[in-house]
Amino acid sequence: MSRNILPPQGDPHPTSALYLSRLDHEYLYSDAELRRAVADTVAALGGTYAVDRRYADALHKELTRDRDRCEARRSWALRTARELALGRAGGARRIGAGAPAGGRSAPLRGAS
Repeated sequence: MSRNILPPQGDPHPTSALYLSRLDHEYLYSDAELRRAVADTVAALGGTYAVDRRYADALHKELTRDRDRCEARRSWALRTARELALGRAGGARRIGAGAPAGGRSAPLRGAS
């Protein structure tokens, strides 16, 4: 069996990483910030397989707690990953608010 499995609903790996990242889906980010978040999340969790497993667990838990917020974040992650893959994520549309005030780093989502 391949270790390169697709996460729930066939979401691409960058979607999983963005969903679990420290980024706030209600803020705007540059392409560089988005790519860095994907890379940092994959590295912190130990690879795409671990990211996908954590993503599946997080979706399961968060859907029962706050379905609307979970679906909004997943939708953002799907859209953003697709735009990054097509080279259309950044530019003036996504650069703006940046990180939340205070520059504090949030924990990875779904962390135990």
